[in-house]
Amino acid sequence: MLVYLEMLPDDSDKAKLEQVYLRYRGLMFHAASRILNNSADAEDAVHQSFISIAEHIHKISSPVCTKTQSFVVTIVERKAIDIYRRKSKQRVIPLEDETAGLPVDTEAVQLSPLAAAISRLPARYRQFILLKYHCGYSNQEVADMLGLSYEGAHSLDQRAKKKLRELLEKEGVML
Repeated sequence: MLVYLEMLPDDSDKAKLEQVYLRYRGLMFHAASRILNNSADAEDAVHQSFISIAEHIHKISSPVCTKTQSFVVTIVERKAIDIYRRKSKQRVIPLEDETAGLPVDTEAVQLSPLAAAISRLPARYRQFILLKYHCGYSNQEVADMLGLSYEGAHSLDQRAKKKLRELLEKEGVML
């Protein structure tokens, strides 16, 4: 609350914002939660809304009226929709444990020369090789999972295979 009040130079505006905050914060949280289905994101929407309300406090004539209620609910709904759109553009990539970019302890487990070479690949190459050749995904599916274009996935496939070939040749494994 203090953050919002510090944005305002006038004491009457501070009092008005405080009344709006105390009166509508629960309603605003409920409206944002209805859109986002996530309390942390709803809190972010309410916070962003109060910053916007503080910037436009001069538009509020009476802090406790239906016009003000509509104003604050409209602001929080728009902020929640913005957060929802931003979150929906972000991709969530479900990867299996063996495809995560964690190093593999090759000394603890007896691995075939191929598996040992794959385990020494850089994490991005190892992810691609495992997703495509172990899990059976196509280049397009791997591209979607890793947030790449098809051409980028094809290039990554070529580079990963080249690096794997170099590692195997270095160890004397013939292909």
